Amino acid sequence: MSSLVYIPLENERVLAQSPEYYLTNYRLIQFDHGTRSSVSIPLHIIKEYKLTPRSAMFKVTNGIVNVVGNMVRREELRSALGLREYDGLTAGMYRKICEVSGIPFVHPDHPYNRWSTIGFHRPFSRHFYSTFAWLKDEEVFTYYPDNFILTNYRLYQQDFKTGRLFLFPLYMVETFESRSGRLRIKATTGRFDIKAVVPRQDHLVSVWQARLWDRLPREHHDWLVRPFSYITPHHPLSQYEVSDQAMVTPSPVARETSQEMEAAAGSAGAGTVFVKPVIKDSCTNCGAPMSWERIDWTGPDQYACPSCGHPHRVDYIRM
Repeated sequence: MSSLVYIPLENERVLAQSPEYYLTNYRLIQFDHGTRSSVSIPLHIIKEYKLTPRSAMFKVTNGIVNVVGNMVRREELRSALGLREYDGLTAGMYRKICEVSGIPFVHPDHPYNRWSTIGFHRPFSRHFYSTFAWLKDEEVFTYYPDNFILTNYRLYQQDFKTGRLFLFPLYMVETFESRSGRLRIKATTGRFDIKAVVPRQDHLVSVWQARLWDRLPREHHDWLVRPFSYITPHHPLSQYEVSDQAMVTPSPVARETSQEMEAAAGSAGAGTVFVKPVIKDSCTNCGAPMSWERIDWTGPDQYACPSCGHPHRVDYIRM
């Protein structure tokens, strides 16, 4: 039997329900078979989601929420998100929804806070979310259970060869190469060679080119490697002005992705698609042979023939 916990809030109304979930105009309360507990997700913090009948992954403002169980129906969730009845609420009401849901409230004036740790998480990701601080505007770009978490500010990586955990602030990374389960990084602190499931090269390139960490004040860069327990005493949140009556900028429209999930909520390998980059053996323009060593790179996934300079694009094939 599921044990759903539903505490109604002011002006909250139930839109759909079943033995394993409640869907309201403010949040989704879902029974999670992975943790055998009730998971409450405020709708206003959902940025992207992948929903199947038996599992779901939600990218939220400050983390990832994985849920395993008899999920809410796709059209029901889509309708609730389309209503956007949470728009126009005050910061205090957003805070109340998050506190009832057991999720840290991310205030626009706060430079840092806690990551969300509700739902099904493996020890690797739970360690990251519970140890380190979420920084303003930081979001998870992609991840893989027990292997890595890539945000727009840093990379948290497991090395199977040595059993060590690495945390790379991306502003310290000078060059990188990710190929065939191997990641080579040259950082300001040295060179690293990691063997594990690592982020794809094109994902790293996308994050690197965006350089979103430039928004961070330089004096806060060390927060990327400091635990939450260190930051809080030195920079208490109480010193920042917070007004619960202030209006909050409307949240972005949640996007339902049609792509495969990076990691299924229930297991490390289920639902994962492995791809590898390939180039053409010969140029389609002049017929000259091409190899990884001889081609000229003209972009993140574009290369030119070494003989005639004709442009080509990398193809990604399913393994």
